[in-house]
Amino acid sequence: MMTRKDYVAVSNILAGYQEVMDSDDFYEMVMDFGKMMKLDNDRFDLSRFVMACGIDTKGLVAHAMSTLPQPKPASEHIALA
Repeated sequence: MMTRKDYVAVSNILAGYQEVMDSDDFYEMVMDFGKMMKLDNDRFDLSRFVMACGIDTKGLVAHAMSTLPQPKPASEHIALA
């Protein structure tokens, strides 16, 4: 089983690759490591690890929200027709 010291060391190593990798590839790599660590230790905090790797979680959510389709105005809703 890995220890907190190991998780910190891995997050520091991964953080160094953030600037030299495509952001989507970097995110996928961090998530793959995080999933492996979560399987190793059910108390592992994936969100804390992601932030320690340098991923801007607020920016990630904002980007995800910006890709959602815009809702229809209420006047176009089928139930109101």
